[in-house]
Amino acid sequence: MLTSVKRQNDDLRMRLQDLQKLFLDHEDSKAAASIADLQGKAEAGELTLAFCGHFSAGKSSLINRLCGKKVLPSSPVPTSANVVAIRNGPRQAKIYRTAPRSNRVDSPDQPNHLGGASLGPITVSPDELDEYCKNGEQYAFIEVWEQVKLLQEQAVLLDTPGVDSTDGAHKQATDSALHLADAVFYVMDYNHVQSENNLSFAKSLSDWGKPLYLIVTQIDKHRDEELSFGEYRAAVEAAFKAWEVSYAGLLFTTLRKPEHPYNQISVLPDIINELLSIRTELLNHSLASSAIHISKQFLMRFEDRSEERKAGLLTEIGGEEGAARLAACKEAIEQEMEAVRELPQLELKRIRDEVDRLLHNANLTPADVREAAGKYIESRRPGFKVGFLFSAGKTEQEKQERFNHFWSLFSKQAEGQAAFHLKTLLRQLGNAHGLWSEDWDRKLDEQLYSIEQALITSKSTPDGAVTGEYVLNYCKELRAELSARYRKSALEIAEQLLEGLTSRAADQLEVLKSELEALRKQSAAAEALAAIEQEIAAMSGAVQALLPAKDQLTAGALPAVPAPAVPEDLGTATAGITSASVNMADVIPASGREPRTRLAHAPLAARRHERLAAAAAGLTQAAALAAPYAAMKSAVRGLTARAASLAGGTFTLALFGAFSAGKSSFANALLGEAVLPVSPHPTTAAINRIMAPAEGAAHRTARVTMKTRDALWQDLAFSFDLLGLGKAEEHSWREKVAALTPQQVHPAGRPHYSFLKAAAAGYDAAEPRLGSAWIASMDEYRAYVAEEKKSCFVDSIDLYYNCELTEQGIILVDTPGADSINARHTGVTFNYMKNADALVFVTYYNHAFSQGDRQFLNQLGRVKDAKSLDNMFFVINAADLASSEEELGMVKEHVTNQLQHNGVRVPKVYPVSSLLALQAKQQGDEAALEASRFTAFERAFSHFAGDELPDLAIHAASKEVGHVRQRVEQWIRDARQGEAERLARKQKLTEIKQHGLELLSAYGSSNKDAEIAQEMKELLFHVGQRISYRMSEFMSEAFHPSVLREDQGDLKGIFLASGRELLRMLYLEIEQELLATTLRMESKGQRLTQEEAERTSRRLAEISDGIQVYSEASGHWDTPTLRRTDVREPIAWKNVWKYFKNPKHFFEGPGRKQLQALLEPELKALLLQELEYNEEHLITYFQKLTRASLLDHQERMEEQWSEEIAGLIGALEYASDIHTLEELASRLTHVEDSLI
Repeated sequence: MLTSVKRQNDDLRMRLQDLQKLFLDHEDSKAAASIADLQGKAEAGELTLAFCGHFSAGKSSLINRLCGKKVLPSSPVPTSANVVAIRNGPRQAKIYRTAPRSNRVDSPDQPNHLGGASLGPITVSPDELDEYCKNGEQYAFIEVWEQVKLLQEQAVLLDTPGVDSTDGAHKQATDSALHLADAVFYVMDYNHVQSENNLSFAKSLSDWGKPLYLIVTQIDKHRDEELSFGEYRAAVEAAFKAWEVSYAGLLFTTLRKPEHPYNQISVLPDIINELLSIRTELLNHSLASSAIHISKQFLMRFEDRSEERKAGLLTEIGGEEGAARLAACKEAIEQEMEAVRELPQLELKRIRDEVDRLLHNANLTPADVREAAGKYIESRRPGFKVGFLFSAGKTEQEKQERFNHFWSLFSKQAEGQAAFHLKTLLRQLGNAHGLWSEDWDRKLDEQLYSIEQALITSKSTPDGAVTGEYVLNYCKELRAELSARYRKSALEIAEQLLEGLTSRAADQLEVLKSELEALRKQSAAAEALAAIEQEIAAMSGAVQALLPAKDQLTAGALPAVPAPAVPEDLGTATAGITSASVNMADVIPASGREPRTRLAHAPLAARRHERLAAAAAGLTQAAALAAPYAAMKSAVRGLTARAASLAGGTFTLALFGAFSAGKSSFANALLGEAVLPVSPHPTTAAINRIMAPAEGAAHRTARVTMKTRDALWQDLAFSFDLLGLGKAEEHSWREKVAALTPQQVHPAGRPHYSFLKAAAAGYDAAEPRLGSAWIASMDEYRAYVAEEKKSCFVDSIDLYYNCELTEQGIILVDTPGADSINARHTGVTFNYMKNADALVFVTYYNHAFSQGDRQFLNQLGRVKDAKSLDNMFFVINAADLASSEEELGMVKEHVTNQLQHNGVRVPKVYPVSSLLALQAKQQGDEAALEASRFTAFERAFSHFAGDELPDLAIHAASKEVGHVRQRVEQWIRDARQGEAERLARKQKLTEIKQHGLELLSAYGSSNKDAEIAQEMKELLFHVGQRISYRMSEFMSEAFHPSVLREDQGDLKGIFLASGRELLRMLYLEIEQELLATTLRMESKGQRLTQEEAERTSRRLAEISDGIQVYSEASGHWDTPTLRRTDVREPIAWKNVWKYFKNPKHFFEGPGRKQLQALLEPELKALLLQELEYNEEHLITYFQKLTRASLLDHQERMEEQWSEEIAGLIGALEYASDIHTLEELASRLTHVEDSLI
């Protein structure tokens, strides 16, 4: 047995040596270095257990737990930036520094596979590891020895950087370490298991063929009241099954709550011990798997080296299709040359046959012609005589008549039966070859034999009696002679005609000879291509011969993971966990907080409703006071409208964020009740508004508005286009979706993949309801919010729910994730950004800033800059996961920096625990609510919604009442004048009125078109500049090394998908910039009209000694619909594929730079095209709105002006009623003061 094992090990070592030599001989130092690693690994006999996963999922903490001590730094923001190997032994650490790129030399005896080439190690104390672990740029690889009994003498724990961190080098380091792993533990946090990054990377791990264990951490976040643990587990298993991820076990763990009933942390050491017990078998399996994987990558690179030459040869051949039809083309050209050479003779022969056939069949001497011939011949016989007297004259006349008759019949017969058809035949010949012309018509008439009388006379003198036989023979001879002459002339013409064909054939032959020569060169290229393919095949065969056999692991050898045990008293167990988790104050004291004077779940922004209601009442009172006066008609209308707006006004609070950021749980905490379904899996897939019941709507019901059929097909078409699936056909789209696999999809396209899968699954049930709206129960509502196969057909949902928040007139809008399929509906999202009274962006504590958020945040930054009022709040949810104030501060600083980097310059950031806040509100626990930190957000939001915004509205209301009071006070002043003064004042007011109307007319016709056009052109110029500067950033994100990897299989398909993703990013950026531009243009247009109104108001005051006329700015203008050029595939990505030889050439060599140099001019042309296409449209749109706004202001100011003058003239007649006016002014002053 030992001899067999030794022989097997010796064979493996020899094979690895031979593979390394082969790789070095072919200058692939990367593959050779990786094989050297395997040789060292085989020699050491170490079992390597690699921990990979989502950043901040808890890999380092989990490893620390397994080690029984803190070995690695851990943090909710990315920490490990390099690969760390942990062994059992006396405490020490070795740090391998990254070599400068210019000095890098691959060497098998250095661990350069772990994050890049490295220099010799430096030895440090394990206590100094924190900073080294965070610096992947300077330190490529770290080795640590600690007293870790679990590892025994021959096991290594490998910690890798998070695969979803924003640093691409982290993922590259993780990928490069996997060939050493004998078993892989992939770690994900509870709320992000179904992240596409997790699923995609787990799939790539599965494809290695090594034992894979999936670990879900932080399951203390699970709440059975949201969904049962069995349902959660089933959803996780279904997600990995859909991605075809093969794994040996699935564990659920928590370090925070060791007593959690579903915690399987204790199973993990047992799994490791069992893996160690089959170390030899596992090592051999792993070494073979890695050798096979490394060899595959070597062969891909080997083939890629020939790619440029192959591409050149294929281009010379005419592509792959050209290679396939090369022989057939060559044969076809040779046959065509032969045909061209022979064509003139073949045509002449054909014409000869046709002429012969035609003349043979021509009936030239029918019976009437023969009869006339007999009579004619008889007249030619000697002694022919007619009559007795004067016979000589009569005889000659008879002879002539008989000749004429015969000639007439015979010539007509010859023309009709022969000449006509011969001409037609010759014309057809000429036309068939493009040779005929008018000149040939003339030649035909001249050269084709024309029957002559001599033909008749030369054969018509009989020697004896004229018998029937004689006449018949005569006609035969005549027919033969005529046919011979016709034939001769016709063939002469045909030969002349075909001379043109012979000349043309010579030209054709020259062209064909050139084509044949090119094909012969292509044949040589094809032979060269075949030689390359043979070389590749030979190399593949050589590698295959050296590969170790990959034996399957013994069935049942890998330790299995039992399902989490369900406690007997599940309710008691989970209740204990929930109550234990509420007391966040024990974990992080919320020091320095001001004491609360009311219960936490008292109405949020309650003063808002009270203050606005009081202001509305004051306005209503003021309107009632002014109503008796006809000159106050427009003022009364304004006061009444503003009162109604304040009394019934709503406040829209829009929630944004990536999926599983916790928007729904945050909304529930705001509402104080568990209204929205909360799940660790993606839920909200449609716009979801929560509001007080509308008229006729019942509490706890929802109005579900389904997408129209057209809207659904637009969504399907958009996703099909983005994923490169062609056109979505009604009869076949679901078959295409069924055939779609995750591997075919660029990571940015995964939401579209999920959407299509959900749409296909739910279409039959949803189809009858498309385009309809209906009232749903609470259970139906939850299903249409949470189940994507239903929610993907929903346009929007309004939930009618009575609670303290909605009773304040606050409408809560829960939006789909910024990374969802609905992200394409940028116009809808933009309108909420633009029009919502307040916006909250929610991000997750342990995933504090994801890649899916960035473009969305850039747009938020643009909108924020365009607004005069800062109405945005940024929330870090699940802050209860912080282990200390220091850690919480670090996460807050990280998020703040990231927000600033992505365009939000002065963000207001609030860490909160929505879960604890909701529990505290439901239990009335003031201390727990304070510990949740939710009160800090509520205080800021309440100040904004209950004080800051109402202050603006109430100030405007007070100003409007003040204006009415000032008018009354002017009436009083005028009424106190003497009789003569009043008459003079009345006359002057009449003149002033006309002058003012003229000013207002000029105001209404003010032309701001030039200013609007200039502003738009300038804004779009800067849009073009900003997007142009970011072209390289878009390129880097779309064509990313984490996507275009050698182990991904269909690299060409992924390259094409990356191209489509680049265009998607570009068009999205253009659209978002244009939408932000419309907001800036709206501000510009409103500012122009308002400034003009204020100038006109001041001028009116000047000519009238202070009469005040004003017009407030109108509300939001509608956002214009943007135009999109109708270009489905503006760049032919298949034609630029040649720039991608292999990932190394593309990312480390010149490939990406060459592609960028090629694409940037095209992309900038597309950018310019889109901007120009929208420029005129947007200029016209905002010029029209500005003109309409000017006219609107004019009408309102004209009405006020006329009423002011009428009121003042009327006041001159109120001299006897001054006391009434003084009482009115006093009461208006009281109302005005009450509003301040």
